[in-house]
Amino acid sequence: MAFTWYVRTLGADPNSPSSYTSVGTVPPSCPGTGKICAIFADESDIPNEPSLDDELKSEMVTALNTNSDQTRVLLRSAN
Repeated sequence: MAFTWYVRTLGADPNSPSSYTSVGTVPPSCPGTGKICAIFADESDIPNEPSLDDELKSEMVTALNTNSDQTRVLLRSAN
């Protein structure tokens, strides 16, 4: 398994692995406002879906609570 960036479908549940699409190893741009845009995760047992481990979920909560990107979580930036 290899870590890759996954972009969340706008409006989709951030806690559901099926809400994300793999985009490779380069961090994506995240236009728009607020909410989780992308995560850097290992692939799960289901092909093309991220593994949402407890550490990543914690970073997601921290990103939302502080309104700032984390190591493995990117928020949509205001334009």
